[in-house]
Amino acid sequence: MTAQLAPPNFLSTFGHADVSLVEIEPGTDVHTWTATGHQPYFLITRPLPAGIAHLRLKLTSDTRGRGSLSFDTGSGFSETGSIALPELRRELEIDTHIRLEKPVRAIRYCPLDKPGTFTLEHFSLEHISVTKTYARAIRAKLKEIRENNKLGRAAKKGLKLLLSGDFASFKKKLVQSLGGGVDTRAADYRLWRETNQMTDARRARIRAEIADMSSPPLLSVLMPVYNAPELYLRMAIDSVLRQLYPHWELCIADDCSTAAHVRPLLAEYAARDPRIRVTYREKNGNISAATNTALEMARGDFIALMDNDDELAEHALFKFAQAIAADRSLDMLYSDEDKIDIHGQHSDPFFKPDWSPEYFLACMYTCHLGVYRTALVREIGGFRSAFDTAQDYDMVLRLTAKTSRIHHIPDILYHWRMLPTSTASGASAKPKAHVTSERALQEFIRATGRTGTVEDGPALGFHRVRYAISGEPLVSIIIPSACKLVKIRERDSYYALECIKSVVAKTTWKHYEILLLVRDDIAVGSGSVPPSPPRGGAGGGVPPPLQSQLEEMGVRRISYSEPFNWSRVNNLGATHAKGSHLLFLNDDMELISPDWLQALLEFSQVPEIGAVGGRLLFPDDRLQHGGVNVLDGNPGHPFYGCEAGRNDYFYNTIVHRNCAAVTGACLMTRADVFKSVGGFAEKFHLNYNDVDYCLRVIESGKRIVYTPYAELYHYESVSKAGVGQDELAAFKSVWAKKWPRDPYYNPNLTTQGCDYRIDTDHLA
Repeated sequence: MTAQLAPPNFLSTFGHADVSLVEIEPGTDVHTWTATGHQPYFLITRPLPAGIAHLRLKLTSDTRGRGSLSFDTGSGFSETGSIALPELRRELEIDTHIRLEKPVRAIRYCPLDKPGTFTLEHFSLEHISVTKTYARAIRAKLKEIRENNKLGRAAKKGLKLLLSGDFASFKKKLVQSLGGGVDTRAADYRLWRETNQMTDARRARIRAEIADMSSPPLLSVLMPVYNAPELYLRMAIDSVLRQLYPHWELCIADDCSTAAHVRPLLAEYAARDPRIRVTYREKNGNISAATNTALEMARGDFIALMDNDDELAEHALFKFAQAIAADRSLDMLYSDEDKIDIHGQHSDPFFKPDWSPEYFLACMYTCHLGVYRTALVREIGGFRSAFDTAQDYDMVLRLTAKTSRIHHIPDILYHWRMLPTSTASGASAKPKAHVTSERALQEFIRATGRTGTVEDGPALGFHRVRYAISGEPLVSIIIPSACKLVKIRERDSYYALECIKSVVAKTTWKHYEILLLVRDDIAVGSGSVPPSPPRGGAGGGVPPPLQSQLEEMGVRRISYSEPFNWSRVNNLGATHAKGSHLLFLNDDMELISPDWLQALLEFSQVPEIGAVGGRLLFPDDRLQHGGVNVLDGNPGHPFYGCEAGRNDYFYNTIVHRNCAAVTGACLMTRADVFKSVGGFAEKFHLNYNDVDYCLRVIESGKRIVYTPYAELYHYESVSKAGVGQDELAAFKSVWAKKWPRDPYYNPNLTTQGCDYRIDTDHLA
C-alpha cells in the first residue's frame, strides 16, 4: 500500500478526497507549489499498516526552511508523532526507511515552516512487506560489511546471536541495516561543519589575535604511544603540526612499542620540529605509566591529553590559549568533540553542557579535548595505573575535588577515531573501563568525605551515584489541592486522595509527614471536605467522606481562604512544615519508584545542592518532565512527550545531572534553603514560580539536580489553568537579561524547542 505524491499530479493520483491542501496553493506546473503561511501541509487521508515504510522525497526551493512528517494513528496529529526533516537549503533529497509502530490513518507532510515557493518532484511513502524488508536488510548489511571490511566480526556476531537462540536481536540488528529513519542530526551536523570550516580569512584573524596576546601560555600536548597504526599516528601528529597556535610542545612517550614502524616514525617527526619531544620507555607500563612519563617532560603551564590515533581541529589549541589568557585562574578546560571513522567521515557530535558536577558523576562527559593546569595534575599524583582504562576519569575526579575553576569551550575541537578497539566505537569495545570507572567514583566519594555507593547506569559508561543519607531527616510533603471529584480509572475519586494513597502504600522512607492545603470555602462544619456534586446533575451515588480517609492516613490539613495562588499556598504549607526537607508535590501524581524519597534526599542533603526534582511520566509512559531548560527566557521540558527511557541526548534524561530548574510538581528543597531565598515568588500565581525559585537558588550559589530515579506518573496539571502570556512576560522581565543562556544547554543547539537539535537557523 502506498501513499504517493508524484507527477503528473498527485491530486489526480489520490483523488481530491484523499489529499487536502492547507496554506498551500498550486503553482504554474504540476510540480510547483506556494506555501502561503507558516504551517503549510499536504493532508493525505490514506491508511498505512504498522511496520517498515520506505520514504522517498525530492524537494527544491529558494526558501530556506525545515519540514516535518506527522502521522495520525487514531488520536489525531501531535508533535510526539512527528518526524523532523533535515533543513531545506535549496535542495533536499531523502531515501530512507522508517518504522511505523502503529497503523496510520492519515499523513501530514509539511514541506516548509514559512511562506515560499517550492518544487516537489517526488514524495512517496510505501509499506514494505516482511519478506521485502528482510531482503533489503540483508542486501544493506552485506554492502556495509563489504565497505567497512567487517566480514569476520559481523559473521561472528550474527552466528553468536543465532546459536544463542536470540532470533529477536538478530532480526533487530538486521533491520537496523536499513537505516534508523530520517537522520536530521547527521544532515544538520554536515551543515554545521560546512559553515564552521576554516577559511583563509578566519586563519588570518586568529593569527592576528595570537600576535596580540600578552604572555601566551605554553600548552604541552601529552601523547602516550603504543603500536598505533602508522597511518593514524601520522594523522594525529600532523594535526598538532597544523595548529594555528604556535606555542605548544608535543610530549610523546613511546610505551616500548613492538611495531617496527613506530620508533623511526617518531624520530622522523622529532627531527622535523623541535617542539616535538620523544621519550622511549624501556619497559611497557601501559597507559597511565606512559602518560606520566609524558607528564614529566611537560614544560607548559597546561597539559592537553591526546590519544595517538585521534586528531585535533586546526584551531583547537588557539581556543584553549584564548580562554586561558582571558582568565588565568582556570585549572581545567574542555571542549566539544565528534567521532571520525577510518574514511575521515565525521559523525556523532557531542555538544556538551558547561560544568555539570552531577552529570560528571554519571559519565566522563568532558573527555576530549581536556586541558589541565600542569602543577595541579602533578600535585594530585598524575595518573594511577590501578585505574588503567579509566585513568583520565580517575584523574579528573581527583582534580575536580580540588578545584571548581572549570571552563567549557562550546566548539568541536577534537575528533575521536572510531576503531574496533577504541571506546569511540562504543563502550562495549572496552567493557573493563566501565568497572574501573565505578571504582574511581567510589574512591572519589571516599576522598570527598562522603559515604555512598556506585551502581550501574542505563548503559556501559554511565553510572548512578547514591550518597548515604545522613540520619533520618523528616520530609514534609506539601500538596495543594482543589479536592474536586474526577473520574480516575473509571471511578469517581479525588486526585489528592489517590496521590496520598500511593505515597502511603508505596513509599519505603517512613520519616515523612503529609500536609494537604485546601481552601476553607469547600469545608463543611468541622472541616470535612464534601464530595463534589454528582456528575450529570441530580442523582448518582455519593462518594465516601474524604476527610475521614485522610485522617486515617495521618494527613494534616491546612486551610486557607484567599483565592488560589500556587506560590502563596505552598509558602503557607512551608510555614506549617516540621521537616528539614520540603517536598512540593502536585495532587495529580502516582508513585512509580518506592524509594523516590531516598533518591531525592541523596542529593537534597548535599550542602552545595539547593533543589532536586524527579522524572515524571504521563500515564502512557511518555516523558513529561526530565528537568527544565530556560532558552531565550522560555522555560521548557526537554523531549517532552517522547518515549521515556530512550537514549535522548547522551542519556541526559535517564541519568542524574544538573539543570536550570525542576518542576514544582515534584520539587524537594531543604527548609533552610527555602527560607534563605524567600520561598516562592507570589507574583507568579500559577506558572514559572518553580523555575523562578530554582534560578534564585542558583543565584545563591547552589546547584539544581534532576534525578530519574525518583519516578512518578503525572496526570499533568488537571486542577490548574494553562499558561498565560502575561505570566511568561512577567517571568522574562525578571530573568531574560539575568539568564542570557542556559549553561546546561550548548549554544550550538537550537533554542526553538528543547530537543537538542543543532541550531541551523543561525548558520550562514
